[in-house]
Amino acid sequence: MDFDLALFAAIGFAAQLIDGAIGMGYGVIASSVLVASGMPPAVASAAVHVTKIPTGIASALSHWKFGNIDWSICRRLILPGVLGGIVGASVIALLPLNIIRPLAALYLGLMGIVVILRALRWRRGFAVAETPKGRPGIVGLLGGLFDSFGGGWGPIVTTSLIMQGREPRKAVGSANTAEPIVAAVQAAVFSFWLGAATLTTIGSTALAIMVGALLAAPVAAFLVNRLPGRLIAGAVGLVLIGINMPALIALIGKLL
Repeated sequence: MDFDLALFAAIGFAAQLIDGAIGMGYGVIASSVLVASGMPPAVASAAVHVTKIPTGIASALSHWKFGNIDWSICRRLILPGVLGGIVGASVIALLPLNIIRPLAALYLGLMGIVVILRALRWRRGFAVAETPKGRPGIVGLLGGLFDSFGGGWGPIVTTSLIMQGREPRKAVGSANTAEPIVAAVQAAVFSFWLGAATLTTIGSTALAIMVGALLAAPVAAFLVNRLPGRLIAGAVGLVLIGINMPALIALIGKLL
């Protein structure tokens, strides 16, 4: 058990290190490694979402302090995000492991591709529109739904809001402020479906991950000033694809 907790702390350290350096990847990286180590996807996702509550609140307070929140966007993200999270968490918790494992691996591998694509356009930026197009509610619904598979709220929601023409700092601040509320609901839904027997595992895993994440924060700040963001993001995408590749190969083998 001590070895497991040390491993979970190391996962939290690595995930926060990368997220702090490029602004995304915490959930998908932590979930990928937990699932690859043999943990059921629903339990892994539940533990990761528990850790997002305190870290998300801290992030929201920081964005509020610096005026990075558009409360109109935030409100339009929360309810659809919660609804999507409830549906997604319920599906993952209730589907048999032999079905959900390859689905989770496929999703997390695709998120690796998303990270790589973001790395390729790292320095190009996005245009801010006078009248942004698109509905934040739909973005929140999809973000909550797919985030339940182990992470992805930031890559889906933040990126979509920016591509709609919204100011990047407002998109980041609004998405980060809505995230802990959605994560709290997802964690509660997972706990309800998984039962009391898994609560100890979820709690101990989440605590170990948070300890590792806290230790990584200052190191991530150092890396931001030393390594190109494009290089880090591209490497993260390749790691995500590599971690989830064995499960995808096994799925293809069964289909063939």
